Amino acid sequence: MNIPKINITKILTKGVGAIGVASTIYDAHIIGRMQADCYAKQKDADACTETINNTQYLSSPSQTTAKMKDFVNDLEMDNNIRHFGNSTIGYFKGFVNMLVDGVVPFGLGLCALFSKGLVAKASAIGLGIYGGIKLFKDVLGFGHYNDLNKKY
Repeated sequence: MNIPKINITKILTKGVGAIGVASTIYDAHIIGRMQADCYAKQKDADACTETINNTQYLSSPSQTTAKMKDFVNDLEMDNNIRHFGNSTIGYFKGFVNMLVDGVVPFGLGLCALFSKGLVAKASAIGLGIYGGIKLFKDVLGFGHYNDLNKKY
């Protein structure tokens, strides 16, 4: 009977890589969702401001022109296509910005996940060190200056 040999180091290396990549992508997704909402609402507000300002003046006194301007303003207020497009743009902006901010754990995670041998082990160790520094500095607050007590 042959018992399969389990390579614990390989399993740990791939697991650490998967966790690094997954946590970075999860953070990027959450920031992308928040950025999508903010970006779309800002663009909607800018467009509505322009159309409402357009309804505030007439080059000549005309009731027909005033009603047409009000109609265009009402269409602009109910425009969902622009909101969808701006949400998509905002999501990708936030997602990419967060991936750029997390390029070190993302890159180390990819190397640990998809490479072999010494490169994978070194990447997993590097990701572990990076995660440890993040834990002590950002989560536990060791070595981080308290921004709330900063005097300007």
